Amino acid sequence: MGWQRGAYWLATLGLMQSIGCSDAEVDANSSLAAAGSDAGSDSSGVNGAGSDTAAAADAARDPDAAAADDALDAASPDTSPDAGADSGPEAGPDAATDANQDSSADAATGADSASDAVTEACPGCLFSQPPPAGHPGAVGPYKLKPAEQIGYNTGILDGYKDMLVLRPEAAGVFPTVLFLPGKQLADGGGFPAKLGYPYRAWLEQIASHGYVVALIRVEKGLLDADHQRMASDAWSAYKVLTDKITMAHPDKVALVGHSMGAKVALLAAVKTLADDPGGTLPDPAAVLVYSVSNEPPPIGEFQNALGEVKKIPATAKTFFTFATGNNDETAPWNTQGKANAAALYDALATERKQLLVLHGTGKGDPNPPTTPELHDDHAAPLSISGKPGSAADFAMETSYLDALDWYGFWKWTVGALQWHWSGGDPKWAYGDQRLHGGNLPNGAGTLSHQLFAQKWTQLPAP
Repeated sequence: MGWQRGAYWLATLGLMQSIGCSDAEVDANSSLAAAGSDAGSDSSGVNGAGSDTAAAADAARDPDAAAADDALDAASPDTSPDAGADSGPEAGPDAATDANQDSSADAATGADSASDAVTEACPGCLFSQPPPAGHPGAVGPYKLKPAEQIGYNTGILDGYKDMLVLRPEAAGVFPTVLFLPGKQLADGGGFPAKLGYPYRAWLEQIASHGYVVALIRVEKGLLDADHQRMASDAWSAYKVLTDKITMAHPDKVALVGHSMGAKVALLAAVKTLADDPGGTLPDPAAVLVYSVSNEPPPIGEFQNALGEVKKIPATAKTFFTFATGNNDETAPWNTQGKANAAALYDALATERKQLLVLHGTGKGDPNPPTTPELHDDHAAPLSISGKPGSAADFAMETSYLDALDWYGFWKWTVGALQWHWSGGDPKWAYGDQRLHGGNLPNGAGTLSHQLFAQKWTQLPAP
């Protein structure tokens, strides 16, 4: 989660500070944030296959951007990805085809009873149920092994270093997904705390499609703000993971993060794409950055990621996806002077990048109203209903397992991973359908999001 003041006032016995971003570099290098503040909130033109608002924002930034969606649409077939293609390219022949049975949140319970039709919408789905087979948000074909908690600690003071590993119950070698959680969100669920609890259903969903997924704890404690060390910890965990879990592919790697973890994922990408001349670390195929928080801490030095991401060369082959809720008040994505999603997107030299904005169904949102309301706040990437059950409760909005979970961040994550490694359809992550949230229950209409900005003009082969 972000560095929201309320939690830290409580944690530090009333120590209050007025936090501001004094780095002049934010304003100097945030042309997207400055130019886009109105476009991000004025979403009357949003629709499932792209929006006038998004097109105008792209055209204002890049003369080639107006043609981006046309090129992507031409490269994307009209059919949804086949569930049968969800297995990893090196998966064993005995892979299970049943729905994942190891979900602590029982997120998969609605999948078997739902329609098996391969559609890009989910008619009749309840907000708490995953889409049917064939949709990128659906449960994949693999059962999972029991979750395993592995330490990557090297010293007596490194007790915080552990990770939750989820993997298919199948023979073979599978791509590796390193997930970095938000601040104080590595665990939760009350006492005793459960590692990975706030994201568990999401991570199991990803693993069920044929991936080894590791949620990595990189935070020492509440006041830990050393994000550069956390990024190094992520790669230390990767080395232990690929050594101990032989089915984790050491070269096929993706970095995924939420909030503080999204910032750490970016810094981890810098460490391999810009700071690893010997090539000892793998270059990630994709970096998926959700609700990124690059906010100054109330105590300690601000390690601004803005200058760091500029080190990533324009020739990098990695695809970067920034996605954020439009009403994220913890880490506002397009506020001038805030070096969060829009500013970080703008600082990246590579053209393999896009910025997606999630829209809910509340007051002022472009989507039809629903009951319950679907949220587009900082908690949208969580896969729980209620509070995380950790120190994050003081600052994090209440989380809802709703259609924004199934049709937003989860869809983009699985869609990206499938295209990079399993021959999936690119439109779910990089094409026109990345905006399509699916049909709302009871014929209320279509849930749609927004492509705010995108640089590439054609879709390179993975």
